[in-house]
Amino acid sequence: MSTFLFYEEDAGAPTHRDDIEQALSNLGIAFSAPAGARYRPGTWDDAATGARAIIDVGEPAMERDEMHPPTAYAGWRPVAVHIQIPLLAAHWQAVEGLRLLERFLAALPHLVPLDCEDTRRNDDADTGPFPFDRLRALASWERQHAAHLQGRIDIAVLDRRASLALWRYRRERAAGQVARPDLYWPEALVLADGNQAVSVAVWANPSRALALPPVGYVVIPRVEGSGLLPSDEVLTAAGEPAWLTQGLARDLPVSPELSALHQGARMVPAARFATVRDGDWVD
Repeated sequence: MSTFLFYEEDAGAPTHRDDIEQALSNLGIAFSAPAGARYRPGTWDDAATGARAIIDVGEPAMERDEMHPPTAYAGWRPVAVHIQIPLLAAHWQAVEGLRLLERFLAALPHLVPLDCEDTRRNDDADTGPFPFDRLRALASWERQHAAHLQGRIDIAVLDRRASLALWRYRRERAAGQVARPDLYWPEALVLADGNQAVSVAVWANPSRALALPPVGYVVIPRVEGSGLLPSDEVLTAAGEPAWLTQGLARDLPVSPELSALHQGARMVPAARFATVRDGDWVD
């Protein structure tokens, strides 16, 4: 996890914990402990993109570690909230997590975050919190991410361009559903073939017009065995359909050619691929 601690200046009044919890709740944080608990862990799950962050308010009950007391910084008071962004994730998940952090700071602008892996503003400065810089924080996440993956061969990797296209589609899918309700807008998912990941969307019904996401494959479900078909073959059969305004999707009409492809295409067996959740693949 890429961990951010929060501080406030000693000269000001302490931030009330209720204000912290209310600000987090307003951002969609779901707490797993009731209000009033000494320690309230929570999660943020972005319904649109699948991005995730872990939040801690308060401190878990445990014996005080006298050998490793909390780091103190002159002029600053720690605030009992942490935001953690997963390192085993696509880089855009870090972007979304840092946007969440910025929204939290907008609600409580007197707080200052401290990246646990980037505690010094420059070589001449003392350690301690300093104004937040999202690009710097993202660069820090990238360094931690690379170190976290060093030597790992068990993680499925999706091409960065395919990952960015998937991210954009997810972000704009809801707007597309409003703008073009006549089209079916499927989810954009990821499957793994060993350590190679591919982006996919399920194409179940050729009798309904489809907003085809910018994915590498479509999954065609069949009773005798589902399979994957390269999306390029679908686009060719559709005569290179028009781009839609939202999500880099394509307007896939109903046609005899597409129905024939759906029924008779030779596909890569779906059994060869494994389902992976967001957070189980990287780009």
